[in-house]
Amino acid sequence: MKSLSLFITHRDILWNLVGKNLKARYAGSVLGILWAFINPLLLAAIIGFVFTNIFRMPVENFYLFIIAGMLPWSCLAGALQESALSIPAHVSLLKQFSIPREVVPLSVVVTHFVLFLTALLAVLPIFILSYPKTVMFLPLLAAAVLLWFLFTLGLALLLSSWCVQNRDVHQILGTFLTFWLWLTPVFYSVDMIPEFYRWMVLVNPVYPFLQIFRESLWHASGGIVRFLAVGILLCGFSLAAGSYVFARKEGDFLKRI
Repeated sequence: MKSLSLFITHRDILWNLVGKNLKARYAGSVLGILWAFINPLLLAAIIGFVFTNIFRMPVENFYLFIIAGMLPWSCLAGALQESALSIPAHVSLLKQFSIPREVVPLSVVVTHFVLFLTALLAVLPIFILSYPKTVMFLPLLAAAVLLWFLFTLGLALLLSSWCVQNRDVHQILGTFLTFWLWLTPVFYSVDMIPEFYRWMVLVNPVYPFLQIFRESLWHASGGIVRFLAVGILLCGFSLAAGSYVFARKEGDFLKRI
């Protein structure tokens, strides 16, 4: 990835893109950005009702358990789906102005993190009331948000460069994300999985990040610390891989769009 100074230099363009993304998303909506808070809660309520009353999941405060997993997952899935086609969607901007092309997928990721943080801050008082010890883990929660942002950005750079070369990547992305969701312990805990299949969750790169969020919000326990080192490694790998592939392919972007 290009140096941070380039993004500082073009920060006005970045925030203009983020603003346009948010306006386009909620154009004509009365509630506007509040939907970033309402939609995850509605989904969590529906899923929580099904799993609590039909499947009878033996999890304390199951609705909060789901919210702690749904919010970061929804952010990741939304950012990846939108960033995949972000370069073709902004081809006129890239042709007219000489700006770092990474700004385009970066603006998508920033947009989804604005929505994520809006929802997270809205539900945080509920977690604090339910688990007062959560206050002690707020600095680690902030670190988790930063790591999650960098991890998501790395994958967004990777996907956005791949989709310029092959649009079939975007066609299969939705199915892949659905499959990935069910392999991620968003609606269940790891100890519910049979031993034989547990390895599939443990090698899931999203699992350590999800545990950091869940431990700091829902459990409010010291278990968060052991996942931070793994999260940092995964974050570095994602960002390095995404930056490398993007830099290798960006020279052909305008030729292929």
